[in-house]
Amino acid sequence: MAISVSGRSKSATACFIIAVICCLVACQSPSKAVGKTIFYQPLVQDASVTLKQWQQLFELAAAQGYQSLVVQWTHYDSVDFMSQNAHLHKVLQAAVQFDFTVWLGLRTESDYFEKMQQPVADRQDYFRLQLAQNQLQLSRLKAKLPFPVEKLAGWYLPLELNDSDFSVSADQTWLAKELGLFLKSVAEPVAISAFSNGQLTNHDYIQALQRIAETGLIIWFQDDAGAGFKSQDRRQALLTQLPCEHAVIAEHFRHTTGSAISFSPRRASSAEIQVSQTAIKSCHAKMVFSLRYLPIAENILNLPTH
Repeated sequence: MAISVSGRSKSATACFIIAVICCLVACQSPSKAVGKTIFYQPLVQDASVTLKQWQQLFELAAAQGYQSLVVQWTHYDSVDFMSQNAHLHKVLQAAVQFDFTVWLGLRTESDYFEKMQQPVADRQDYFRLQLAQNQLQLSRLKAKLPFPVEKLAGWYLPLELNDSDFSVSADQTWLAKELGLFLKSVAEPVAISAFSNGQLTNHDYIQALQRIAETGLIIWFQDDAGAGFKSQDRRQALLTQLPCEHAVIAEHFRHTTGSAISFSPRRASSAEIQVSQTAIKSCHAKMVFSLRYLPIAENILNLPTH
């Protein structure tokens, strides 16, 4: 776009250019404006971590350039991480103290992936119920937001999607409809994560993501470096083809034992992370899973043992 400066003062021209730049920045999609982002997955075992330790973690994370926090969930099975004495209050207090914006996760269940493998009718009933419960959780959190509203980047729907959820066109149509209905009742941005288990071709998988993204739902793609659902060649090919509009979640854990869904992870080495991130195009907003696997969290946040 060419801008003529004829007949304008230099100061007026400068103001005009600044206004254009600000407009361009403001018009970015939420998926591209996440900044350097870190996930935190609340676990009951973290209850003993002190406020001072959380402050230490977020001070160090901020020094490494992190600006945004995604809380994976606030309710897991019967555990309410936002109950009066729950440790998540300390986490959020520390994060906001060091100027993090927050994507606040809603709720999920430990058998979510198992239930999503049921026959179609049962699976759809279950997913619809999960959306309803997440809507209630969102309303509850919004009524008593545990930090200043200006620090809320949006909501994270912890119902991770994968190939099995949209393997045929009818599944995609149904999911898009249900997720679209959910979004209509929410004023703020809503994000969800997705991964590929290799059941669909890359083209079909991306087409399914795009169809769901048309609802307005922000999709963050899990890079599979830790879970290892696919071969390195297939992982590389999918990341190469992934549209730039989707942020990529870089998994900083590595699968050790157990199934692909339930396993005992370890922290990835810096060399492993460097290799895996070379497959991610520079146009993608990058996120990290998770705070627990960063070197700064060693001796503070224990690894999960499930």
